[in-house]
Amino acid sequence: MRRPTTARLLAPAIAVLCAATLGLGWWEGRRHGERADGPAVPVLRVAARDGRALVEEAIRLYAAGQFPRACDRLSRAADGDPSSASRRAAAGSCFEGWGWQALTEGRPDEATLLFRQGLAETPEAPALLKGLGLAAVHAGRPEDALGPLERAVRGEPDTHVRLLLAHLYDRRDDPDRAIAHLRALLARDPGDDRARRLLDKVERERRAETGFQRDVTPRFLVKYRAARDAETRRALGRALEAAADHVGGALGWVPPERLTVVLYEREQWEDVTRVHGWATGLFDGKIRLPLGPAPPPAGELQRLVLHEVAHAAIHHLSRGRAPRWLHEGLAQALEGATADPMLRVPGSPTLAGIEALVTDADALRARAGYDIAHWIVRDLLDRGGLGGMRELLGRLGAGDALADAMPRVYGLRLAEIESQWRRLLGG
Repeated sequence: MRRPTTARLLAPAIAVLCAATLGLGWWEGRRHGERADGPAVPVLRVAARDGRALVEEAIRLYAAGQFPRACDRLSRAADGDPSSASRRAAAGSCFEGWGWQALTEGRPDEATLLFRQGLAETPEAPALLKGLGLAAVHAGRPEDALGPLERAVRGEPDTHVRLLLAHLYDRRDDPDRAIAHLRALLARDPGDDRARRLLDKVERERRAETGFQRDVTPRFLVKYRAARDAETRRALGRALEAAADHVGGALGWVPPERLTVVLYEREQWEDVTRVHGWATGLFDGKIRLPLGPAPPPAGELQRLVLHEVAHAAIHHLSRGRAPRWLHEGLAQALEGATADPMLRVPGSPTLAGIEALVTDADALRARAGYDIAHWIVRDLLDRGGLGGMRELLGRLGAGDALADAMPRVYGLRLAEIESQWRRLLGG
């Protein structure tokens, strides 16, 4: 989102998708955490004559959090008695717990391998399928999440999984499947406000986009009304591809799949997005632009597109964990805006305060937040260059808290950097 003079808002749908993803992971991780804390693990209490010692040793190892050794023992016990479904289930459950541990510690690729190992023992276990799908989302491969999550929800109704699937289909521009999952969820839990809000949003978009046509470029799918001028569409396609080259080169980013871009008339835009009147663009998993019959000048169009493509890259690289001030500051920097070197801020600004400013409904306060966010990001770029910024986004994407990532990237604790910013901005 650019600052309010030519502003665009990064929609809450990004945060909602992350919340759905992290919420599902929290629930499953908590379940396994509770299991590992006790002296015994009920699911691992298998009854078998051969291999009993292996199973009993595995239970002790699992309870102590020694997943590799526990799973090795259980796999050997299962291999020794291939007809024992309980031993297969125990081995699968062990890999499930190990996978959730890896995922909650920010290692989605490792978690993927572990969930697959568990599925080799119990191919249709819903919890393992959930884990495999969730690991794909955290690893930035949402297209790989759909199959496992669909199988999981067929085997075991789960509102968290249905909500996540609805978000994923919405972002893939498949409203029919998103709506089907949301209606199934609401039939089971009519009071789920998150599902109700998302259903309203997806249905508004589907109504507004009825009859839209599509253009496909190497990295984008552009949707528009049939009356849209062909030259405007070609200019937009060129601008989008140029923006992907620029942002991708700066941040080392390659879109994992085609990004959807939707062009609206102003009335449609306001109905679909429900954002403030000063917003001129939006990224919520899709890029949404309110372009009238007459396109903006080429330079303005390029800046507009650069800004929104930057949001897409920041979201992908940080796995949705970048704070808004970082989103807005870096998007302005990548679009080529110039930070005010004479910027001064009264009081004692903090990142928490700046985060509140950039999300403020008041245009003047939001503009101040964007200016400060831009200044801060420029300072970070001066300290560590684009390489440092790529590392910061990567660490956030791996699950590091900002306070942990900053000293690893910039060599100073966050509190020290904030103190320097306060001195400079209040000088």
